[in-house]
Amino acid sequence: MPAVAAILQSGDIPSTSFTNETSLLVQSVTFSASRDEKEYLNASGAVQGWEGRNPKLSIAYDCFITDYSGLVEFNPGQEVTSLANFSTSKLGFAPGDGTLIFKEPTITESNTESAKMTFTVVQYPFCE
Repeated sequence: MPAVAAILQSGDIPSTSFTNETSLLVQSVTFSASRDEKEYLNASGAVQGWEGRNPKLSIAYDCFITDYSGLVEFNPGQEVTSLANFSTSKLGFAPGDGTLIFKEPTITESNTESAKMTFTVVQYPFCE
């Protein structure tokens, strides 16, 4: 008699291209780009010009914690030197440009699943 398998799969199961970070089993990564905006209005109150400044790339993670080290122990505002999931350009932002800053970490522990962590890393491409 065959042994019981922990996981059974059939059909097309989507795969992803993201990579686990040190001490983190990555469940999702979201990249979003933004700029501070300024609108110039004419006498009628309609936009006659627009200016976008201060581009930034936000990288949001949702992960399971495998060990309390690496990014799990970072403080908000601490500089991140590299990310496994930001090794190629995303939305026009290159990984080697500027500075990466660790922000908004949250750790959730429960009796029903392994500890989870969410956090955001923001790239400021002109901040050296």
